[in-house]
Amino acid sequence: MEFVLRNTDIFDPTLAEKFETVILNESHQFEAEKVFKFIASFHVDLIKDLSSFDRFILPVSDKINKRKKSDEKDKMYDVLGFQLKQLENILMKNNIKFYSSTIQGDQLESTHIIKIEIEEDKSERVITKNSRKHQLGKVSSVVPSKLYTENLVSKLASERISELYYKIFNVIGNKKIMSEILGIDETENDNVLFQAFVKEYGELWLTTKAIENELFDKLIRKTTEVFEKYIQECEVNKDENK
Repeated sequence: MEFVLRNTDIFDPTLAEKFETVILNESHQFEAEKVFKFIASFHVDLIKDLSSFDRFILPVSDKINKRKKSDEKDKMYDVLGFQLKQLENILMKNNIKFYSSTIQGDQLESTHIIKIEIEEDKSERVITKNSRKHQLGKVSSVVPSKLYTENLVSKLASERISELYYKIFNVIGNKKIMSEILGIDETENDNVLFQAFVKEYGELWLTTKAIENELFDKLIRKTTEVFEKYIQECEVNKDENK
């Protein structure tokens, strides 16, 4: 579900009230047994308006207000975090369950709107650690620039996947075997091999522990199968040459 709040922005002290007005009219869409994830987007250009962040009045009782006013970056995070908390309170007040909430700067069509996205969260919330099950808590995220964050994650992911690929390739040391492990036609082209690796195992960088284990198991299983095949072929050739 997507809602657009108009004639408002991230500096609006009545933002939560405007959000609640919309939610009250749509409460029938939020089934009690479901859990949702919440994203509030504002125009990313507003993070440049440092004077408006500085003028934003935070509750005196709030610990984040104790920081020095000169620290403009911290004040920006404080304001965004405060507004996210206010929006979360509206969700809880209206009995809308959520596990994750995000406030982010994005390329919207206007600086005077807030886009709200609420979708069902079907992610696994129970993990097993040391043979005991643990319920994951709620996660709140403040992302001043979605594009910057995505580019940073993409850069780190590329570096990590490259590191993993070359570590594996240096151990195997044979492009024919590497091609077979990756399930592609034999090639000497390093870029083709790398892209095939990314396609099959790119999620190793940023994923759940369960999927990470599944991908590593798949890689180990496939590598073992190929090596066992080549060992058998070598033994057959050795017997034929006797």
